[in-house]
Amino acid sequence: MNDMEQMPESETNKYTFTVFIPTYNRAHTLGRALQSIANQTFRDLEVLIIDDGSTDDTCRLIEEWRERAWYPIHYFWQQNQGKTTAHNNALAHAKGFFFVLLDSDDMLHPRALERFKSAWDAIPKNETGAFAGIEGLCVDTNGNVSGTLYPKTRMNSNYLEITKKYGVTGEKKSAIRTAILRRFPYPHFEGERHIRDDIIWKRISHHYRFLYINEIVQIIEYQPDGLSADVFSLRMENPKGFRFYFLEEINVNAPFTKKPLLFKYHSKFVRYSLHSKVGLFQQYREVNSRLLWLLSVPRGIIGWFEDCIKMRLRVVCTSWREQENP
Repeated sequence: MNDMEQMPESETNKYTFTVFIPTYNRAHTLGRALQSIANQTFRDLEVLIIDDGSTDDTCRLIEEWRERAWYPIHYFWQQNQGKTTAHNNALAHAKGFFFVLLDSDDMLHPRALERFKSAWDAIPKNETGAFAGIEGLCVDTNGNVSGTLYPKTRMNSNYLEITKKYGVTGEKKSAIRTAILRRFPYPHFEGERHIRDDIIWKRISHHYRFLYINEIVQIIEYQPDGLSADVFSLRMENPKGFRFYFLEEINVNAPFTKKPLLFKYHSKFVRYSLHSKVGLFQQYREVNSRLLWLLSVPRGIIGWFEDCIKMRLRVVCTSWREQENP
């Protein structure tokens, strides 16, 4: 079961929405994500699933849903490469005007796509070219909003402004124009499978705006084995991605960042550069503010050293447990 032929460019707007679901061994939650799509009040959509090398019953579950779902489901399997690679691959096949990411352990609100479309239609036609899409709120299974509300019921802004100027926090959900997302793929580093999601939103912020709405569009539930379950291991396994992320923070996004936070980002750049085997001399040549980088070097080295100690302790503890439980 595989639809791997890439669609021609002329078919990119066959649907209003492409709902993209990246999944890895989530057969136990994927069904409810698909059911939340089946419950949508707006129905001009396709579902695009990238299976990142699952070894559970994901394939069988999708076959069952393909037989009974009212919406088209396109399924692709890839060797385990991570969510960002799956995201890039999905964009090559998406046929919707908007691209909506739905994690396989989350659910769309029944009116999510309707709310996205209604908000988009309210933007004057001669102004839509300046907008990348619409973004709304997420709630947990108890109905609590993730993070904070937007300052206004509806407002035009961008990710850098909304987070750094207005201090909006928490997980949010977007419907982004597919053609724009294709211009901003996730960077990939050999041997790594992760880079922070918001690097894309920040890059888009330099060129486009979003319409932010205080309306619920997604229901989230964090899994004990999700990406956020072991943040330290995630960072240590993907140092090049984190180094690149903080390099953009200090060189590209510096005008939007307060000085104390900018100092912190410089120290993190030093820290993950050292984990990536990039020495101080090369770092010095890469940064725009060499004085701020120099001031942050001691803190960055301390952070790198503490990480090394923590990694070593984990190895020792794991070895002890294996000896006690052979």
